[in-house]
Amino acid sequence: MCLRGASCASHDAQGTMCTDTQEYHFWQNGCANMQNLDWNDIQFCLAVVREGSVTAAARALDVNHTTVSRRISALEKQLDVRLFDRSTAGWLITPVGESILASAEAMAEEVNTIRRHVLADSQELRGTVKVTAVDLTIQRVLQPGLKEFCKKYPEISIELIASEDSFNLAVHEADIAFRVTNDPPPNVLGKKIADFAYGVYCSHEIYDELQKDDHNVAAIVWLGSNKSGPLWKEKGFPDMPVRYRVNSLNVALELVRHGHGIAQLPTGLGEMDPSLVRIPCDYVDPHAGFWVLSHIDLRTTARIRIFRDFMLEAIAPNIPLLEGKVSTEVKANIAALNRIPEAG
Repeated sequence: MCLRGASCASHDAQGTMCTDTQEYHFWQNGCANMQNLDWNDIQFCLAVVREGSVTAAARALDVNHTTVSRRISALEKQLDVRLFDRSTAGWLITPVGESILASAEAMAEEVNTIRRHVLADSQELRGTVKVTAVDLTIQRVLQPGLKEFCKKYPEISIELIASEDSFNLAVHEADIAFRVTNDPPPNVLGKKIADFAYGVYCSHEIYDELQKDDHNVAAIVWLGSNKSGPLWKEKGFPDMPVRYRVNSLNVALELVRHGHGIAQLPTGLGEMDPSLVRIPCDYVDPHAGFWVLSHIDLRTTARIRIFRDFMLEAIAPNIPLLEGKVSTEVKANIAALNRIPEAG
């Protein structure tokens, strides 16, 4: 009987036999070839389904897209069945592909559970810790602590993944994630480090122009903002033109530093940079939580626990800065510690 049961459009009237040629052929004949399957080939198929395309799967697996295509074709040949229909619009999974990969997904979860339990039992202070955060968080918040950690624990290497993408901690895409969010994912071990505050910033040059009521100053806003701009611009600077729309915090920061206009930035960036001036504005975004996240199964893994605790301690002196509660003296000390270069 077809695994999809009576819901299968190809089922016969009595519901006893699936007449879908591909699926029927596989379950009658193809299973004999499964004992020699390479699990890695299955992983390539799963990646295409998860990522939505061969190109995206190749990027996620860090291989060439031709490798993905070749490995899946080899698997189809071994099983004597077609797993994906190819077209100019992309790859569409076949019914038999759905059946096989549904079981493979369950197998993958079991493999990842075993991997996490093995990692959890590791008490050695050696190996690799995969850490993901946005690039500016790595550069401005984590960087000082990372240097000291590597000095103290030379046998632990750090894999830094600078990305805003959501990472699946359950499948070991990352061990630790630093994220700004008010809605951390469930089933993870999370600690809120601080409440990120925001402010509107400009260069000293632009600040002087604003004092002269110069209307040539432009706003830098996030890509996707409505036509009138975000609230801080719409309410605080309604007559100011929007000249740049960006999708990178790093790009926004550099544009502000070099006098292209004004933008809303986290205070943890703006207050640390001596080339920037904070502009009074009552309409900035509300605070957002800054979290460190890891999978709950890894809470006893020595190197991950040590790294997490070390970085929390290293970040602690900067918490007032991240929350926008910092004196001029503290700001100057932290800027000197991090050696932020002047724009120019």
